[in-house]
Amino acid sequence: MSKRERERCRHGPVGGWRVIVACLTAAAGVASPVRTAEPAAAAIVFAEADAEAAAAVERIPPPVPEGWDDEYAATGPSCVGGTDWPHDGSDGFGGRFRVDYDNGFAILPRDPDTTPFSLRIRNQNMFRYVGFARAEPSWTDSAGTTLPIVNSNYFGIPRGRLIFDGDALLPRLSYLLNIDYNSVTSQPIGFRAFWLSYRFGDAVELFVGQSKVPGSREWIESAFAPLQSADRTMATTFFRPSLSQGVWMTGEPSDGLFYHAMVSNGFNTLNLQPEQLNNRFAWSGSSWWEPWGEFGRGYSDLQHHDEAAIRLGGSYTYALGGGSQTASDAVENSPLRLSDGTVITTPGALAPGVTLTSYDVALGAIDAAWKYRGLSVSTEIYFQEFLGLRGTGPLPIASTSAFGGFLKGGVFVVPRETELFARTSYVTGAYGSGYELGGGFSHFLLPGRDNLFFTLDTAWLQNSPAGQNRTGFVAGQTGLLVRTQIVATF
Repeated sequence: MSKRERERCRHGPVGGWRVIVACLTAAAGVASPVRTAEPAAAAIVFAEADAEAAAAVERIPPPVPEGWDDEYAATGPSCVGGTDWPHDGSDGFGGRFRVDYDNGFAILPRDPDTTPFSLRIRNQNMFRYVGFARAEPSWTDSAGTTLPIVNSNYFGIPRGRLIFDGDALLPRLSYLLNIDYNSVTSQPIGFRAFWLSYRFGDAVELFVGQSKVPGSREWIESAFAPLQSADRTMATTFFRPSLSQGVWMTGEPSDGLFYHAMVSNGFNTLNLQPEQLNNRFAWSGSSWWEPWGEFGRGYSDLQHHDEAAIRLGGSYTYALGGGSQTASDAVENSPLRLSDGTVITTPGALAPGVTLTSYDVALGAIDAAWKYRGLSVSTEIYFQEFLGLRGTGPLPIASTSAFGGFLKGGVFVVPRETELFARTSYVTGAYGSGYELGGGFSHFLLPGRDNLFFTLDTAWLQNSPAGQNRTGFVAGQTGLLVRTQIVATF
């Protein structure tokens, strides 16, 4: 460090300790009680300390001219060692970054082209009460096993997320790390999603990592969005894929026309070890059209569209050679089931003494939604088929299918603040049928925004074929399900 730099930092190799010693000596003299037996000695100590302190203060150099800042900004090292960022003195990040709030706490570059780094930290929380009163004591699955239906009464955190995202290394290269925490599974902390993506333009953004297999519109929608329910519908929970690692693309090739296409390890293979995976990928794609302008997030017309908005779409997924599927405690996992709720790999589910070992899955869905001045209506129809069924012994069928969907709608009785909603969903197939009929209200504490809102939802479930620990649905349920929750995202 040069002499001029030491002056800038207000100390030299020797002068600094002299100042400190002088100040400490003076302080010690003031703080210590003077003994009456040595008044002369005490006076001498005070005099010497005062003289040393005054001399030390005189040795401190005057302030460096303002012009030094320009020179130091280009070449000067930090007073505490190392090399500082070039700076203009405007903030603690050396002028290259600024701190802001952008739907999350953000560190953003002033010039992304020369400093292509940013970080945004977000938090999503869902605190829920779940109560279920059974109307039947038990149900029998397709393997012939009688299982109890259990009442529920608990508080929980079905979803919590800590999300880090931003740009890195290149102006168009982005990253995301989504850490999931919950109180309703045996894995309270896990990785919900992570990826790197490169934006080629509006029409193409390429991703690698882990995310949702895009087999359903309601599944693609965030669970923290206004869904006109406490969670996704029973039908979507039954049919949808889960998360997987893979490669995918999203984009808007034409105004109002969007797509999301993915090649992944499987339909439902999150957390499986490589030796548990089959050697064939799952292919999934979804596209949707918003011809009358931006539809907006969620199904509720929280935006209060002055002109009608519609969304029309379709999704298709084909997973070759299904093989093993993930256990239900994996993040957001929803096991594949027969239409009565039996997990398809349950021993004896398709034939006595036989366990399904290999299967292909095909899922098609079409969806439509409409919003206008606080009113909204939406639907999604599903068709699912299991093909190429093979097991540990002979099976009576080579394929089986299921059909279902949902219909829901809402109206804001207080624009942008309070919405009443109702819904129904249905699943049917060769092994049984089930439905839900529900409704409730949501109150948005920040008008027009879904960062903080409360939901009360009640539903009658009849032979529920869906089971997923984040939603409150348990396969085989018949009875009344009540869920209340508060959602906060920031």
